[in-house]
Amino acid sequence: MYLYLQLLCLFVIIPNIILLYLNRKRLHLKSLGVALLILFLIAVLWDQLSVRFGLWVFSEAEIVGYLFGLPIEEYLFFIFVPLLSINIYFFVDGIFLKSKRADSS
Repeated sequence: MYLYLQLLCLFVIIPNIILLYLNRKRLHLKSLGVALLILFLIAVLWDQLSVRFGLWVFSEAEIVGYLFGLPIEEYLFFIFVPLLSINIYFFVDGIFLKSKRADSS
C-alpha cells in the first residue's frame, strides 16, 4: 500500500533531509528555490502530456491520490529528486574541496 510514497520517503526525502543539513552552509536557498521551481514546472508539463497521451500510467493501488491528473507523489518526486541531485553534487564537491585544501597545505 502506498509503495510510491514509501519509496520516496526512504530513498529520496530522508536522504535529502540529511544532505540539506550537511550542505546548509553551502546552499543559496533563493537560487535553489528558483532552480527547483523551473524544474518542477517543466516536469509537471512533461508528465501531464505523457499521461494524457497514454505514454505513462500509474497504479491506483500504489498511490495516495490524484491532483490535477497526476499522483500527489509525483509532485513530491518533481521537487525532491532534483533537490537530491543538487544535494549530492554539493556534498561530493565539498569532499573534493576538503581534499584539495589538504593536498595544498
